[in-house]
Amino acid sequence: MAETSAIEWCDATVNFWWGCTKVSPGCDHCYAETLNAFRGTGEWGPNAPRRKIKGAVSLLRMLNRRSALTFFNEHNRSIRVFMQSMSDTFDNEVSDDWRAELFAEAKEARWVKIILLTKRGANVPKMVPPAWLDAWPKHIGLMFSITNQREADRDIPRLIDFKNRLGLPWIGLSLEPLLGRVRLKAEWLDHIDWVIVGGESGTKARPMHPEWLDDIKNACTLRQHPRKPVPLLFKQWGEWVPHDVARLLDLAKPVEAYPSLDLRNDDKPFSITNIGTVTMVRVGKKTAGRKIYGDEYLQFPEALS
Repeated sequence: MAETSAIEWCDATVNFWWGCTKVSPGCDHCYAETLNAFRGTGEWGPNAPRRKIKGAVSLLRMLNRRSALTFFNEHNRSIRVFMQSMSDTFDNEVSDDWRAELFAEAKEARWVKIILLTKRGANVPKMVPPAWLDAWPKHIGLMFSITNQREADRDIPRLIDFKNRLGLPWIGLSLEPLLGRVRLKAEWLDHIDWVIVGGESGTKARPMHPEWLDDIKNACTLRQHPRKPVPLLFKQWGEWVPHDVARLLDLAKPVEAYPSLDLRNDDKPFSITNIGTVTMVRVGKKTAGRKIYGDEYLQFPEALS
């Protein structure tokens, strides 16, 4: 929990509790679990007790005041607040009382732009306050975390249905870590307001094939009239970059001295083809950076701009 954040797509994070249970392949090497193992007391996993954060209410109220009084004048926009960076708002194993406090405080923080991100999309209409089903707060957006095509096919239509049925002001997709090819249908993107994509970081990071990234970038940016481009934020390559990208980086040693592996374009475990295989080089997150062949994509939806 922080008044400021190093996450590229938000200004601050607020956590009403720490702890979660893994529910997706994207959770395998969870950064929050790793940080919790260092600083926490075992709040991860089924039946593990979540840890209440006492300062969450005061921090969110302070950010709301700051956004109203000074931040907007300095930046011509409201503060972007990512809620529950160390957990999931819609976790089944969290007390309803804790969640009720979060929703009550979030609703009152009208001067900040709140971002809810979840891997448990089916729980949203069952867990938000009943009043939100008729009048969703206009300063609160909802994003689903997607890591592969199976999750996309299951969850994106659900997210779009929520937007249309509940009146959400904006919705988005967090394709991070991107663990396989995800084809975003044009009819989905007609309703999606924001797409974040990125590779995995950390000691056990899995590589992201450049063609998977190209698929997402092209789907968002090369939309034909009358369809509008979808704001795209490329967060990072992660630990690994394609060999041709690595050769363009300012490396401390020759490319050949870094760990490498061959990554197939087809992410299916029983694929019999090696078409599109790319050599990926582990240069580290900081060195890999966040440019797609020289260009940065740091776009935000109108609701957050």
